[in-house]
Amino acid sequence: MAITPHDSTSVKTDRRHALIVAAFETIAERGYEGLRVRDVAYQVGINGATLHHYFATKEVLIQAVLVYTNERLHSLLHDLAGTPVEQMREYLRRLRLLVRTEPELLIVLAETNLRAQHGLAQSYAIQQDAYWQNQLENILSAGVAQQAWGRVIESAAMAATIVTLVEGAGLWLTARPDKAEAAIRQIEQWLALN
Repeated sequence: MAITPHDSTSVKTDRRHALIVAAFETIAERGYEGLRVRDVAYQVGINGATLHHYFATKEVLIQAVLVYTNERLHSLLHDLAGTPVEQMREYLRRLRLLVRTEPELLIVLAETNLRAQHGLAQSYAIQQDAYWQNQLENILSAGVAQQAWGRVIESAAMAATIVTLVEGAGLWLTARPDKAEAAIRQIEQWLALN
């Protein structure tokens, strides 16, 4: 049976996604320095040369991992309903759950952000950081307008604190996962959410 163009595109998309996931898992397990393109290709069942048909360079593959990681993290902000207090409470609950169930997501975020010091990866990391902070700042500002936080807070500074906490949490998750949860609980106390 001949493969139709649609089937070929689907296979290519599936393989591209499999390569991104394999690179993500490799970074989570071995760190950024442990990422070898040929190992990623091998995990997916292709040779290293074939991988370059999907990602021209290692940097392009890393950028795809950053996109994958940030899409998953931004999903924490989707479908938040209710008052600003309810939205922040739910966001922080989701974040605590993520720390327990998918620590590799934060580990990869920390690893890639530390190493994304130039080029496309750095530009993307900065753009996503700004988007994430802006989303949190909007929720916090709405709460300030409603005097919902039980204390005066500066929305931009609190949003930056939350983003910095999440980005830095990946550095500690393998050795001290309790530190990330303690920091999230401290933010909940500052915002009078508990």
